[in-house]
Amino acid sequence: MVIFDDKEVKKLDKLCNIFELMAIMAVLFLSFSFQIIFHELPCPLCLYQRLGFFGIAIGFLLNLRFGFRSSHYSVVILSALYTSFVSLRQIALHVVPGTGSYGDPVFGYHLYTWSFVISMLVLASTTLMMGFDRQYKKTRYHNGQFRAIVNILFAIMLVLLALNVTSVYLECGWKTCPENPTVYR
Repeated sequence: MVIFDDKEVKKLDKLCNIFELMAIMAVLFLSFSFQIIFHELPCPLCLYQRLGFFGIAIGFLLNLRFGFRSSHYSVVILSALYTSFVSLRQIALHVVPGTGSYGDPVFGYHLYTWSFVISMLVLASTTLMMGFDRQYKKTRYHNGQFRAIVNILFAIMLVLLALNVTSVYLECGWKTCPENPTVYR
């Protein structure tokens, strides 16, 4: 008994990859918005977490542009693991009573805690998505409309990356970033 045929699996996998990519892009956009609107400059660990989220996004973009491959999912999983470890490190720095925290909480949790939760969700969902073996079969992959959507997502990611690189340069210059930044250099 076949529950899904190959076309439906490909469509479902495309939608899952697009959904996760857009969720990661939203995280990156919101973290950058917090930086600009609320003047919360990211600490070095926050910047490393953003780097991990960019790695996750690149893995999903590779899947959408070049077809589904386990190597692309590996980029996502390794980036999510990296992000979770950096987030966990930052959580551990602030878990001891009296050590304070970094940044204002959002819905009761700090951004580094949300970063850990999101990276764990990405790990779980990506591991599940890798289990659909039929997505790896070679088929005609892109139509014109889908290719345009993927190109737009690539362009948005490039803009987000350029904005983040520029803000890091303005915050740190060519030197090591300060532990607790308060102003741009």
